[in-house]
Amino acid sequence: MPYAEDAATRPVGAAVGDRRHRQRVRYPMRIVTGEYADVDVAVYGKVAALAQRGRGTASVEKIAGFLGLSKSTAEKALTRLSHPHGDDEVAEVLVRRRTHAISGTGQTAERWVRRVDERAEAWVWAPMLAGDTLRPRLHRLYLATRYAQRTGHQATLAELGELLRHRTGPRAGQPLHETTVARLLAELERAGWITVDRRAGRRGRHLIVTHDHPLHPVTDAPVTPCTEYGSGPDLEYGSPAYKEDPELDDLEKAHERLPSRRRRDTGSRAVDNRGRDGVSPPYAGPDLQLSPRVWAVLAPVRHLLPGISPYLLREAAREIGHQLDTYADVERLCARVRARHNTAEGGEIRDPGAWLLGAALPRHGCGLVECEGGVLWSTGRRCGVCAEPRTAHPPHPPGAVPGSLPPTGT
Repeated sequence: MPYAEDAATRPVGAAVGDRRHRQRVRYPMRIVTGEYADVDVAVYGKVAALAQRGRGTASVEKIAGFLGLSKSTAEKALTRLSHPHGDDEVAEVLVRRRTHAISGTGQTAERWVRRVDERAEAWVWAPMLAGDTLRPRLHRLYLATRYAQRTGHQATLAELGELLRHRTGPRAGQPLHETTVARLLAELERAGWITVDRRAGRRGRHLIVTHDHPLHPVTDAPVTPCTEYGSGPDLEYGSPAYKEDPELDDLEKAHERLPSRRRRDTGSRAVDNRGRDGVSPPYAGPDLQLSPRVWAVLAPVRHLLPGISPYLLREAAREIGHQLDTYADVERLCARVRARHNTAEGGEIRDPGAWLLGAALPRHGCGLVECEGGVLWSTGRRCGVCAEPRTAHPPHPPGAVPGSLPPTGT
């Protein structure tokens, strides 16, 4: 179809003549909802885009560069896509190897995608720019919400978590937690690709509206770093980093901690590294690195951080990461720290580290996850469990010790 581009209709941040803002790719939903990895969906879209005017001859290195992936990750994704998959044994990407007719040297292979039967299978149109700028997990979520909008279905967080289930590790095949899905939707909304009208749908579901182009300016690099595939762009198929910050892990795996490795008892003794005067030398190792989400939570008390030891600050970062991975978001923890700092502003905080761990970060309230000091965080209303006196623990009988068994009759 003809396309007229001017300053009024061009998306935000789009340069004149940028074809990616108007190029769309048809994704079969069997790739989005199937057993393929997240990177497989992104690589499929790039191969389909390159083959729209004929068979694509781009090298694996160039395809990986378009998506911000490593070459090994792109190679493994192309291998999975080119092999028959599913009950019907269908290969999504077709490959034709080529060699020079005279010299016999190898040339870049021709790749194209199979023809999608529009009447017999489910599919969804999506802009190619989304695959170039979003990390694979968010790109898959974007395609799922786009198909739900096209079919008129209001997807729940549980349904999206079932679709975005764990792909690797000991929890492979299990759905993502609803809190993790909500965090991914918020990240996708901040990138400008969707708009979420919370609790506005049927039975309190979120209304998700997808956009053909982002509402914010984008660059050629991915909007969010691809941390789910390594400290660089590749953890699953590349070499691990020497040291990693556990707070920068993928949202899906952030709550999982690797088991500690213990050394065998060889009978050796500890070495005393103190100086001649008996004083331990100052720490000369690398500085403490905090993840961006931890910095965002500690923003109201950044003036107190220089007075906190690295050990206590590391413990606080771990506690923040644990709460973010289990039930809270950055906005909630930041509001909690700010409110308790304002309450303690009248008095002098003599030990900032102890105050941060013991007073600022712990959650106050009942057993409900949404309860924040007697107020429901999502609605701002008073917590009914905290306000109901009958839900309190009944008083112990005289002489009884809490936690002991009642006396038995004779």
